[in-house]
Amino acid sequence: MNLVFDIDDTLYDLMEPFRLAHEKYFASRTSADVTELFRKSRHYSDMILSQEKQGLIAPEAAFSKRIQMTYQDAGLAVSDDACRLFETEYRLRQKEITLFPCIEQTLNVCRKAQVPMAILTNGNSRGQRQKISALKLERWFDDDHIFISGEIGYQKPDIRAFRHIEEKLNYAPKESWYVGDTYLADIISADAAGWHSIWFNHRKRNCQTETLLADIEVQNTEDLLDVIIPLLFSP
Repeated sequence: MNLVFDIDDTLYDLMEPFRLAHEKYFASRTSADVTELFRKSRHYSDMILSQEKQGLIAPEAAFSKRIQMTYQDAGLAVSDDACRLFETEYRLRQKEITLFPCIEQTLNVCRKAQVPMAILTNGNSRGQRQKISALKLERWFDDDHIFISGEIGYQKPDIRAFRHIEEKLNYAPKESWYVGDTYLADIISADAAGWHSIWFNHRKRNCQTETLLADIEVQNTEDLLDVIIPLLFSP
């Protein structure tokens, strides 16, 4: 068994830095639900990341564009200066992120069982490396087992991201499991690559296909640990 994890909103609460920045700068200007704003920001983040990869948007403008599009949908025009303030607060709060409950225990159990583990995450190199450092993920993952879309050139749901890991780590698809929170980028793509998957659906989102493509769906980290342990020792 090989076990590969997403980072954002899988190992830690991605919404918390966004919520704190929103409360500081925009909560008094809109009645929009912060959870819905966060969901939209994730949608625009994926879209803009793709545009950035194609050279259609400058990296330094990507975050502001994402925030402006998010709040525009809520009827709030956000200036470039306001975006910069929001981003500064957001980045500051990202340095304070911590692992979800039970994630550390899960990773410790997997390491003790000597299960091969890796990370596959979308994002630019600098931002994801900062998160990896803040979460101290080097305790469980060697650097050559960390794969970031901005570094490898393939962004989920492109199955070439999974093929890249197979090539670099000699992972067989049928022996590999992917753990992620986003149905399209994580679950559908893992299924297309021939991998097994665990959908960590703690946001309780609707399934986007007629039948569930994930092998297992869980909605909290305690259940995630409970389903992974039997997998570690299955024949």
